[in-house]
Amino acid sequence: SGSGFRGSTRSPPQKLSAPPGDPPGTPPLAPVLQLLRNQLQEKDALIRHLESDWERSRAQREREERLLVTAWYNMGLALQQQEGGMAPRGLPSGAQSFLAQQRLATVARRARTPHGRAPSS
Repeated sequence: SGSGFRGSTRSPPQKLSAPPGDPPGTPPLAPVLQLLRNQLQEKDALIRHLESDWERSRAQREREERLLVTAWYNMGLALQQQEGGMAPRGLPSGAQSFLAQQRLATVARRARTPHGRAPSS
């Protein structure tokens, strides 16, 4: 058995510190590993930054949505108070859901003559 590969049950020892094509005696991969570690740290920092940006954007969007809902609610409430505060069938305005109040406000707006158009019925 000349090369140690044919018929041998033992594989030749593997050098882990150098790639297979490098000649013996090459320095270990420490500089390459350090470079890869640095790149990984930079990527991790970028990911943390992007996650924090996403979280801020999500929180801002939620605040804007709450403001919109509040504005719609206040507008509907103001329209109802302007029209006497009583809903159809004699129910007080507080006895209906928010969506029902919005529907009433829309119907009341359409009943008026908007921009010179004839009222729709």
